[in-house]
Amino acid sequence: MSKFISLFCLCLLFLFGSSPLALGADICSLVSKGEATSLLGQPVTKMTPEKPEKDEDTGGMGSVCSYLAGNVGLIVSVVEFTSPAEARSKTTKEMASQRLEGTTTVVEEQGLGDRAFWAASTQGSGAYYIVLKGTRVLGIFMGGQGLGAPEKHKAALRKAAADALGRL
Repeated sequence: MSKFISLFCLCLLFLFGSSPLALGADICSLVSKGEATSLLGQPVTKMTPEKPEKDEDTGGMGSVCSYLAGNVGLIVSVVEFTSPAEARSKTTKEMASQRLEGTTTVVEEQGLGDRAFWAASTQGSGAYYIVLKGTRVLGIFMGGQGLGAPEKHKAALRKAAADALGRL
């Protein structure tokens, strides 16, 4: 009996230990301060994790980490759903277009998570990736005054999203 209990505990440790956010780890661990500095092109002066709360737009539980560097910022978010089907139904092109103010261009992309969208403001004020992976939706948003053309940040944001997915 004790062998069964030990095996069961090991399985639980493996399941929950492989997912840092499942244990309530800091959302800011998905993108390091150094990675954020590189993405923003200047030193991060403020990094702020927020406590998980219900995402009003989707109904999932969301966590956010914000990075500020001068007049530009980076926001990393994860919204957790109760099932992969629910997460997939909420991760749509329409949802992606609603996350940026003003007119946006949204393109579904292959090869990143279970489903991914690249979105950019046509006014050049913001760009981001939204990536579905299982029951979670990762968002990596960059915006602010002086951001420049969103397309010039696309490759770096995609890499950051891929790296963050590996840490989920």
